[in-house]
Amino acid sequence: MAWVDAAKGLSILLVVAHHAVMFLHTSGLAPPAVVAANTALASMRMPLFFLVSGLFVGGPLAAPWRTLLHKRVAFFLYLFVLWTLLRFAFFHIPPVAAVDHYADDTDVVAVALAPLVPGSGVWFIYALALFAVLGKLIKRAPVWLQLGLAGVLSALIGSGDLHLGYEVWDRMARYLFFFLFGWHARTLVERLARAGTALRTAAAAALCVGAAVAAVALGARTLPGVALLLNGLALTFGVLFSAWICRYRVARPLVALGAQTLPVYLIHIFWIAVLMVVLQHVDVPAAAEYALPVVLAVACTVLSLLTHRALVTAGAPWLFALPRPLAHRAPVPITR
Repeated sequence: MAWVDAAKGLSILLVVAHHAVMFLHTSGLAPPAVVAANTALASMRMPLFFLVSGLFVGGPLAAPWRTLLHKRVAFFLYLFVLWTLLRFAFFHIPPVAAVDHYADDTDVVAVALAPLVPGSGVWFIYALALFAVLGKLIKRAPVWLQLGLAGVLSALIGSGDLHLGYEVWDRMARYLFFFLFGWHARTLVERLARAGTALRTAAAAALCVGAAVAAVALGARTLPGVALLLNGLALTFGVLFSAWICRYRVARPLVALGAQTLPVYLIHIFWIAVLMVVLQHVDVPAAAEYALPVVLAVACTVLSLLTHRALVTAGAPWLFALPRPLAHRAPVPITR
């Protein structure tokens, strides 16, 4: 389904732009309007990623535990540990260490505790491994109970009424609902995608903006369930937009990007840091600061894809996949 890849491509671009804004804000190069827009896009950015991740998890969760642990859990945890260590080493290089927005990248204690408190950098792949195990454990529970409990948890954390001790755990607990929804409501999501038209996409966008403005104006953003409602509206727009735009040639790069989100997710932060080192020595016009997140997002996405290709060609595919001795191998059928 091309729209799924379009949705993943849209999500990863928003993630790269988000991190670009964080680094720009730390360096004083992000206008308040840009920071506010980036904050607003949080309603769709990661929820859409988790929703589409849940759409195809039914097959892996139906497989035996051994297969699931090899293909999902071991794979994601391997990448999590490897790239946590790579980030730790990279952000100790003096020029880039000065622009790093995330303190847990360079803190020895934070890196040591990463298996228990995953850092902000690669927490998404940690969450996918965790959600796979959790999904397998609760598979036989009634769907209404799974979605109900996860929805309540998301609503309470989204309103700030519940905290689990660490921000990254709050984040994962909040987004679990969207992963489960994608898993259990795949038919509903696909039906919504088939309804994607320009008019409905525009209406959904207007509804998202109107609801967000109303929530802020009425001071309702901290009421339980309001953030969850905004997430739902943003996801509706994200699915409709992805399904509509992928029907046109202009969306081909977005669809192609959606099939390669993992290397971009893992690599882009390094390129943002490198470019930020350069930008610190450039006199950026005030008007250009509004375009910088978009420019950085596109540039770092392209550079990440090129870096991935170069690394694989150079004989380092193990940076993006389990080494062969650890990879899942289907049992060989016994022949007589």
